[in-house]
Amino acid sequence: MGRRAGWSAMLVGAIALTSPQTGFAQSYGQTSAGTSFITGPNFLGTRAVPIRADRFADSLKRAREDATASPAMQRLIAPARNLPPLQKLAFIQQAVTSNIHWISDATEWGQHDYWASASQTLAHGAGDAKNRAIVKFQALRALGFRNSDLFLTLARDSVGGPLTVVTVRTAGRYYIMDDTGAPPFAAEQRRLEFQPQVSFGMYGAWVHLQSAPFPQTTIASARTDSGVVARK
Repeated sequence: MGRRAGWSAMLVGAIALTSPQTGFAQSYGQTSAGTSFITGPNFLGTRAVPIRADRFADSLKRAREDATASPAMQRLIAPARNLPPLQKLAFIQQAVTSNIHWISDATEWGQHDYWASASQTLAHGAGDAKNRAIVKFQALRALGFRNSDLFLTLARDSVGGPLTVVTVRTAGRYYIMDDTGAPPFAAEQRRLEFQPQVSFGMYGAWVHLQSAPFPQTTIASARTDSGVVARK
């Protein structure tokens, strides 16, 4: 229960900002400064609608904290510096899985949902899926990927269930780095299984809406269905 409560609240709050009651025009009006100039992660038939995520400001501040100067981060990324982009993704995926063992927020931080900075997680050598994703996100930034092409995405997988992943936009495609330790995969390879729901970047946040009209019943269901959350 504790592993899902924080992400469930986040998703409900994000969906509420773009619900039919508020209207799309109003939701766009609630875009934070500068977000409208960043292309959101429009992939797998979704339209990334910018939203404000003020209620998660403290958590996002830690997630976005630059870890480039961290000696632990420098050691982690050193072997990947001269690799091509896709090989950098594969290296970071494997390195984080090998070096950061999984542990719950309740055990590590005494909280049900704590967004640790990459530096904190590297120092502890442990973190849940969400915090390991934050390390990957910051590692790719340190390796030269553009801020505008990196996203923390809350998603749902019809096979594996709710999850948190890193989404990377490169060479005109989107790649997913999940928490299984498996190699990153092109998003379209899992088109029928993988459903992005909310994404966060360095300078913005987006809710993923299907390109077709988004039925109110779908949103109402998402608000009450405890399964529409992302595993941390």
